[in-house]
Amino acid sequence: MLRLIRHTAVLITLLTLLGSNILLLTNSAFNAAISTALATTLGVRTVSSALSAKLAGSERRARALKSTQLKRSAAVRGFGKNLTARTRRVAARGIAAIPAESIPYIGAAVVVSSMVYELYEACETMRELDALYADLGVAQNVPADAMSTLCNPPPLEEMFANPLSQPDV
Repeated sequence: MLRLIRHTAVLITLLTLLGSNILLLTNSAFNAAISTALATTLGVRTVSSALSAKLAGSERRARALKSTQLKRSAAVRGFGKNLTARTRRVAARGIAAIPAESIPYIGAAVVVSSMVYELYEACETMRELDALYADLGVAQNVPADAMSTLCNPPPLEEMFANPLSQPDV
């Protein structure tokens, strides 16, 4: 009788182990449950827990990447919208200034004021481009010399000074 109980226990154990092996290989929920139980009771890092952690990390990175891409797309769309509007304004004002530029004496003032306006708009475009580079995380910014030359030009006296007529110091 004792022998029968022992054989039955071995058979039940063998069938349980065989069934659990089959479930571990075919059922992901069972695999995760056993893996979690082993990890918590024995403190062992299982393959399933490592893959779950890796998957969670990659999902986190994917969400962060998507968020970054959405921010970059919005920055590019904003820049494109502003650039399109600015280009239309500059073109419309340039075309509207053509008749006034042909008037004697007044035309010269219109040409100068039109050029000043175009330089102002070009400076605004450079500033927005610099902001776009910053939003995109691009290391290359608008060159500082271009920004200073365009947006902060030197006084006219310095630009048109004749170096030959200045006294030696």
